[in-house]
Amino acid sequence: MAKWTANPVEVDAFVIDCVGDSDNDGSLYVSVGGDHDPFKITREMAARMKPTVGDYVVIQSDGYIYLNPKAVFERKYHPNG
Repeated sequence: MAKWTANPVEVDAFVIDCVGDSDNDGSLYVSVGGDHDPFKITREMAARMKPTVGDYVVIQSDGYIYLNPKAVFERKYHPNG
């Protein structure tokens, strides 16, 4: 067995304030407030979890976008500065 360590990752994160209805393809849109356009959440992105108000849309510096439950995100990430 080997031990592993995650590299620190800087991300942009948005708190979900509204979850829309599913589209015909199984995707849905989540609103994050402010002047940011809603995010399209694909069926594949939502396979791990169904987003709810208060959860996070997270964007890594390499452009990878994913969902994180509120409790998990707030335990793992801390604001810079």
